[in-house]
Amino acid sequence: MIASSDPIIQIRGLRAGYGETVILDQISFSVNCGEIFAILGGSGSGKSTLLKHIIGLYPPRAGEVLIEGKNLVTLEGRERTQLLQRFGVMYQNGALFGSMTVRENVRVPLDVFTNLPLKIRNAIVDAKLAQVDLLAAAEKLPSELSGGMRKRAAIARAMALDPAIVFLDEPSAGLDPVSSADLDNLIKRLAKEFTITFVMVTHELESIFSIADRVILLDGRTKGILAEGDPRTLRDTSTNPLVQHFFRREGKSPEFAENREP
Repeated sequence: MIASSDPIIQIRGLRAGYGETVILDQISFSVNCGEIFAILGGSGSGKSTLLKHIIGLYPPRAGEVLIEGKNLVTLEGRERTQLLQRFGVMYQNGALFGSMTVRENVRVPLDVFTNLPLKIRNAIVDAKLAQVDLLAAAEKLPSELSGGMRKRAAIARAMALDPAIVFLDEPSAGLDPVSSADLDNLIKRLAKEFTITFVMVTHELESIFSIADRVILLDGRTKGILAEGDPRTLRDTSTNPLVQHFFRREGKSPEFAENREP
């Protein structure tokens, strides 16, 4: 798809870590409205750390996280809560509540953040489930769903408040190739139909080449960004052996110095 040139996310000089360990240092990049943007890197390179800091789970040691021009790092109170409602998150395992039906799971953000009548909340939920082709499973429990269906339910919940941005943590992890391809197609369709910006952490090459408009490749050695751009262009034209190995997965792996991420 063709994304807007206006950045919806801007990361400026981000430094992040845990305890005495610095995982990321001087990270800067932007994500444009409507893009499908992927955060890549080897194990321990800081992918999960970066995601956690962008969505506000941890404060950075330095730098800015701008969402729609507002600095999440410095916002407090109601302003921060309102900004947090501008994006949704799908965690790697789906994080669905096992004792709740699919409809109840997807309704959680509406139950917490709105005072809408139950009938209206359920109507919104059903619309979201229809968007991910899961309305027929609304009364099922998560244990009754396939892995791909649980991922779809988690995406529907992330979209419950009509966010401008949806963050996806390893969306294809644990799925068979057919289910993974179906999920990729769903993400592409949602991005196009609803102008949602998707930011995903992933290592699945087929998904990266299929749906990502742009990527950043993190480097655990430098704690920075090794490469940025269209993943297909990086695969085909980069002369950096670390970039070549990541995108082609051929030959002996170059030496990656790794950090430890929680």
